[in-house]
Amino acid sequence: MSLKDTITSQMKEAMKARDSETLLTLRLILSELKNFEIDNGPQDDAGLQKIITKMVKQWKDAINDYKKGDRQDLIDEAQTKLDVLGKFLPQQMSEEEVRKIVQEVVDSMPEAQPGPATGMVMKKVAGKADGAMVSRLVRELLSK
Repeated sequence: MSLKDTITSQMKEAMKARDSETLLTLRLILSELKNFEIDNGPQDDAGLQKIITKMVKQWKDAINDYKKGDRQDLIDEAQTKLDVLGKFLPQQMSEEEVRKIVQEVVDSMPEAQPGPATGMVMKKVAGKADGAMVSRLVRELLSK
C-alpha cells in the first residue's frame, strides 16, 4: 500500500471517528500533494515524504511565531498537526547518530567546506534528520 493510499485510508477512518483535527491535517497533506503534482507530475512515496517534511518545517516555524505572540491555542493546534504529520515520516535519527555520519563525511574530505559537507551528509541521512541540525553539526566539527 502506497503512502498516499495509507493517508486516504486514515482520512476515511478519521471521518468515521469524527476526528476533525486529524481529518483536517490529512486533507491538508493530500491538498499539498495535489498542488505539487500539478506543477511537477506524479510523486512516489519518497516525493510525498519530502512534501510532508516541508510541511513539518512550516508548522515548526509557525509554532515559534505563535510562542512569540503568546498564543497557546494556536501552539496546541499546530502541535496536533505535527503529531499527525510525523506518523508519515521515517523515524528521525538522534543527534549522536547524525554526529557520527558528519564525522565520517568530514574525515573523508581532504579540505572540508561547510556547504559540500552538509550536502553529502544530507544525502546519507535522506530525510531522517533535520537539515538545520545537520548544518549546525557540520559547522561545529569544521570549526574545531
